[in-house]
Amino acid sequence: MPHFGVCAWIYGDAPLEQTLARIVAAGYDGVEIPGEPSAFDPASVRRALANTGLAPVGLTASCMVPATRRDLAHPDPAIRADAVGYLVACLRFAAEIGAPLTQMLPSGETRLAPIGTRAEEWAWSVAAMQDAAREAERLEVKISVEPLNRYEAYLVTNADEALAYVAAVDSPRVGMTLDLFHAHLEEPDIRKAILKAGPRLLHVHVADTNRQGLGRGHLDAAACLHALQTIRYDGSIVLEVMPPGPNPFQSIKDAQSAEVLDGYIRESIAVLRQPWTNARRVPDA
Repeated sequence: MPHFGVCAWIYGDAPLEQTLARIVAAGYDGVEIPGEPSAFDPASVRRALANTGLAPVGLTASCMVPATRRDLAHPDPAIRADAVGYLVACLRFAAEIGAPLTQMLPSGETRLAPIGTRAEEWAWSVAAMQDAAREAERLEVKISVEPLNRYEAYLVTNADEALAYVAAVDSPRVGMTLDLFHAHLEEPDIRKAILKAGPRLLHVHVADTNRQGLGRGHLDAAACLHALQTIRYDGSIVLEVMPPGPNPFQSIKDAQSAEVLDGYIRESIAVLRQPWTNARRVPDA
């Protein structure tokens, strides 16, 4: 059975210890830590994880532009260098807390069109990712490239593009994430995308098609989870949900948001576990 986790960032600025307690109470065994190395003391994070028993399953990169300079595909080499520096800091933080991977976007989030040409930006991004991959290889931590839907990014938006990008980087420490919320907007068949990704699939994010808990939209979660079983997926499956309301990039919208999220993660864990529970069940004699 894979680790089932929750992205800690969905609880906003709440103290990490409080967020971990909510995740444990809902029945999860893993957590994805925000990719903000300067905001956390690694020793404190390790203690908080040990106190709850949660496994650190990865780091969530945040590459919002122009709020940050974390854009591997930018025409300005100084900005690309800053993005590589950010990713290297995440990799080192991941190694310090025992997380197996950090996610990264090939281009800045919310940048929806090229500044140079697409071919130029693809080449710049691949070269920058290769620079960071050398540090990933040294640390024995992985980088998982996440395609985002066309309303949030442009360079890598689907599984085919992610696989081509990973192949171009050509590092044993670089693979891909599939986020089922983004996938339902971009993939003709999410199950086939999972099967195509195969061993390159390092990490999975889940939310229903309305970004709420599983069962509240029209995602065929059972088919997606069965496809993961088919490829013998052994990574983590991490819930990344948000309450309804304005600003799709801000999860905590009002005083009720945290309780809404508690409900989403509680009701989703049974859906996530069911295929593996059924597989373990021994038929009656």
